[in-house]
This record gives sequence, structure tokens and C-alpha cells, in this order.
Amino acid sequence: MISMKKPLLSIIVIVYNMPRQALNTLFSLSLPYQKNVSADDYEVIVVENRSANNLDPGALAALGPQFRYFLRAETGVSPAPAVNFGLAQCRGEQIGLIIDGARMVSPRVIEYALLAARISQQALVMVPGYHLGERDQKFHLQTGHTEQLEIAKLEQLGWRENGYRLFKWACWSSSNQRGYLQPMQECNALFCSADNFRRIGGADERFDQPGGGSINLYIYRRLGTLPDIQLFVLPGEGSFHQFHGGVTTQELPDDDQRKAVLKSFDTRLEEIWGGPFKALTREPMLLGAVTHWAQPFLEKASEMASQRFTRLTLNRKPFWEDDAAFARFTENAVSCLGDGYEPPAVMQQAQRMPE
Repeated sequence: MISMKKPLLSIIVIVYNMPRQALNTLFSLSLPYQKNVSADDYEVIVVENRSANNLDPGALAALGPQFRYFLRAETGVSPAPAVNFGLAQCRGEQIGLIIDGARMVSPRVIEYALLAARISQQALVMVPGYHLGERDQKFHLQTGHTEQLEIAKLEQLGWRENGYRLFKWACWSSSNQRGYLQPMQECNALFCSADNFRRIGGADERFDQPGGGSINLYIYRRLGTLPDIQLFVLPGEGSFHQFHGGVTTQELPDDDQRKAVLKSFDTRLEEIWGGPFKALTREPMLLGAVTHWAQPFLEKASEMASQRFTRLTLNRKPFWEDDAAFARFTENAVSCLGDGYEPPAVMQQAQRMPE
């Protein structure tokens, strides 16, 4: 039974040295851009680590009374301490977390995060991540993607009047490039209960590398592997990364240097996880409407998921390993061979590949 009570939602946004991008992100969390919610439903905790380019408090105050701003002097290079500071300021029973302040969101994210919390106290809401532009922004040197180009394109899209237009100039990020109907590694805008954030101990401050390293991957999987969690994915919504020369998209002398940075992130992630790290493999429950702007991504996600399901069926492997480990029934818990299901002929002839 769905609860009639709307729990208060506290959304934490971490900001550092990106005032233009952060103000776009915060605008995307304001009213009337966010639909079917009121200022009483949520608060936004803006935690900014001091830099030479801080937010204008006046511009932030103009967004509404539900925005609370904290400027911190952070001596390290990781956002993890700022996340924990933000958690301590939250008044809501539900928490939203956007560690990268350059992540704009679409117009019904807050509505659906609140709806999921009313459906289940153990809801983990995953907002699919996109990069603005034709390709993942780490390829910006090859594609000519620049901040100036992005500013002009956003103006042309008129995204402030209709945030779903962002889907017209977006692509999946490389960490989730197979779409949201199969395992995803990372979530840059997630929502769950404050109790569940406490269960995982907040943000692990051993992630002390620039930008927090792989802390997004860790938090998403830590929350997702709580046994009673129910994963909700919003196929019609998105978080859209703006170009700001971040740790993995900045100008580097060569690709080998970027690979070395990412390798150091992977090494730290596996040290803290305590072994090999993999994407969360829990069955996603889709929540929310899908506009015509987002529909092409749903179509592509379905196409790629069909290929995965067929491959795993041929190899007689479970579709959702984490759910299987928790003995949780899923619609596709086991191979459906022998149950009247015949994979497409083209896939029957395909080489059997490991998951």
C-alpha cells in the first residue's frame, strides 16, 4: 500500500570551483522547474568547498527558501568530508545526493523520488546519467566539445523552459553505456532513506583522491547491496553532466595519463571494497512517465537488454546475481530455457560470451 504522507526530502549538492554549472544544477532543483511538488516537500543543502570561484549567495537565495547554503574551507581534494557535513545538516527522512555539482536534472526527479519513498521505505532511486554532447565528455578533444559550445547549445535548447529538451543533446556516460535495463556501475543522482545512508556509514573518507575518485560507484553499490533494498530506475528522467574540466574530462597531455588516473581510482576502490568491484546486479523497477524526448534512450536500452537476456539464457546464468544471492525473487530470476522460450535465431547462432 502506498503511504499518503509525503516524507520530507533533503537533497545534498556538493560544489567546488564551478559557479556557472552549479547554478544551472541548482536551478534544475528549484520551482517551478521541478513539477508537481511544492517548497514544503524538500530542501536543498548546498555545500560548497571554498575556491577562487564561489557561488553568488544572492543568486542562490533567489532560487527559493528551500535552499540552504554552507561554504566550507576544505583542505583536501575529495568531496567526501563535504558529503558527511551535508548529511549532518539534513532534516529529511529521505536523502538525495548529487556529489558532482555540475549535474542538472530533469523536471520530475523530485516528484518520483518522493513517490518511490511512499511505495517503499527501502527504495533506492537511480536517476540515469548522461553527458551533454554527442559523446562522453572525456572525448571532448576529438569532438570539439568546449564550455563555450555548451553554453551556446544550452541557450539554443531553451532548457530552462523545458528540461526534457536536454535529452536532444545528450549521450549515456561511459560507466552506464549499455543503458538502464541492465547492470549499471555508477549513479550521480540517487535517493534513499536517511536510515540507509546511516547503515552504510555515510561517505567513506578513505576516498581522498581528487574529486573523490570512485566514491560515486562505491556509494551506489553499498546502498544497492543492502539486502532489503528495492531499486527504482527513472527511465524518463536524467542527470546531465555539464563540461567543467573535471578530474576525468580535463585537458591532459595524453590518454595514457588519463588511464593512469582512472587506474589509481580503480585500485583505491577495490582496496576499500575489499576485492574485485563490479556493477550492481539487481532487478530495476521502472518508475515514472517517459516523454518523447527520452523515448529513444528507452528503445535503445530495451534493445541492448534483449541481447543480454538472450546471451545469459543461452549460458544458463541468472540475470540479476545480487538478487539471487539474497534469495529475492525477480521476474527473470533464472534461465527461461525449457519454459517455452526460444531466443531469436540470430542470437542462437551467436558466440556464447561470459557475462
